[in-house]
Amino acid sequence: MFLLCQLEAGGRSSSSRSSLETSRISVIVMMKSGLSGPFLLLLLCTPAESGLGEVLRKRYDYYKDNHRNWQEAQSHCRGQYNRDLAIMYSQADTEGLNINEYFSWIGLFRQSQNNWQWANRAGFPSRPWAQDEPDECDRCGFVTTADTSRFHATACGLYYFFICHVAHTGHYHYKFELKSKTWQEAQTYCRDVYSDTSNLQKASDLDDVELPEDFPVWTGLHRDAEGAWKWTRGLSEYRGWSDAEPGNNNDCASISSLSKKMSATDCNLRYPVLCYWDNLVLVNESKTWEEALEHCSALGNHDLVSVQPGSEHSYMMKRVIEAHTDEVWTGLRFLAGEWLWVNGADLQYTDLPACPLEQQHCGTLSKQGDVKIRNCSETRNFLCYFY
Repeated sequence: MFLLCQLEAGGRSSSSRSSLETSRISVIVMMKSGLSGPFLLLLLCTPAESGLGEVLRKRYDYYKDNHRNWQEAQSHCRGQYNRDLAIMYSQADTEGLNINEYFSWIGLFRQSQNNWQWANRAGFPSRPWAQDEPDECDRCGFVTTADTSRFHATACGLYYFFICHVAHTGHYHYKFELKSKTWQEAQTYCRDVYSDTSNLQKASDLDDVELPEDFPVWTGLHRDAEGAWKWTRGLSEYRGWSDAEPGNNNDCASISSLSKKMSATDCNLRYPVLCYWDNLVLVNESKTWEEALEHCSALGNHDLVSVQPGSEHSYMMKRVIEAHTDEVWTGLRFLAGEWLWVNGADLQYTDLPACPLEQQHCGTLSKQGDVKIRNCSETRNFLCYFY
């Protein structure tokens, strides 16, 4: 049975389309049965134009919308596709992090549908709401460090830092608490320790509040059952500890929003969360090259990965060493007398054999960092990427 398929760059993301422009790869897939079982033979009909460079994408995502303990933070990150708690491979990864904004409860709450007031029953001042605030379902007020002059509102059961109202004879001032509590818990704490949660009568009320720039944010570094520090995802030797860290009493690591240094922290405390995402998917199942290609395609908007020398190659090696096989399949293939990446990417490796041995028409990445040529019917793990 013969099946004609066409792989078009137009089906890719906009960034890939702009790189590939109108390039196409037309592939004849011949499925044939024999004593050894079904197999696929791919023959190149129309070569792809060059243009696609690095396919790797990665980023950090900062979540300040609800503070979580370390276990909850991990679940939150893993609940989103191909994410986990943040891993750092070098100090350079920390330098561009934008993790300095947070939310703080104030004593503002909705008593009835259109009646907002302060926790101490003081009248609501003429202070502006932020744009599109408040939502009709939100019942508790907070401010952000990005703009303390405007109010925001949200569900009262979320965990934020908070500002207390401290009463002294003849005057008031405010005290910021670097603790994460729900609105009700914050009010109880403020009333027990000070006077109440803050009621702000004019825009300048927060001018004298010391809002710290330095606070902890959860990362994926933690102590395992043997007491060794490791990342929840990936292999990295980077630690970046603050002075005198890590201590012996805590098993989870947070990163300072200001210094970007790591500290051992009580796993049960609630803080903002830093997740990490990249578009690589290591599949620790052993398949032939054609089976690996089909597996990636079946994931939807995925291909076997192409690799460019340099930083992309180095980064992908961090995934390759996590594989259960010594080498992983890539999208490198010998077709119609030439080597190519099946996604149409530029091929910059120049030391590939011009006339490879029969069946040695598929490429791998080894844990030693080499691009190797292998028999396509061998089975091994493989690396897909999302485009």
